[in-house]
Amino acid sequence: MVALWWLLADEEELPRLRIAWLALGVVGIILIGAGIIALVDRWRKRPFQSRMSASEQLAQFREQFEKGQIKPEEFERIRALLNERIREEMEVSKVPALPPTGEKPAGPDTPAG
Repeated sequence: MVALWWLLADEEELPRLRIAWLALGVVGIILIGAGIIALVDRWRKRPFQSRMSASEQLAQFREQFEKGQIKPEEFERIRALLNERIREEMEVSKVPALPPTGEKPAGPDTPAG
């Protein structure tokens, strides 16, 4: 369509058409660039969401429940899910205890006995 219009245009109109298409292209590039800049700025300013532990999440949901923001059924379902995660976190974070007398555990650097 544009090519047909370009072919049918008079010789006097060609310079104006070229300028119009060039201006339209420049405006389009500027708009695309402004859109990209706006998206990057929105991404950069988004709030930092650190990963909350399951117990912190449960405390937050408990506050919402006490304020009446979530229903009791929803809170019970969330609590059941988070209790499983809390148990998993507790199993992962268990560290073997030192011997009761304060002795160093036998390892590759220390002789046993």
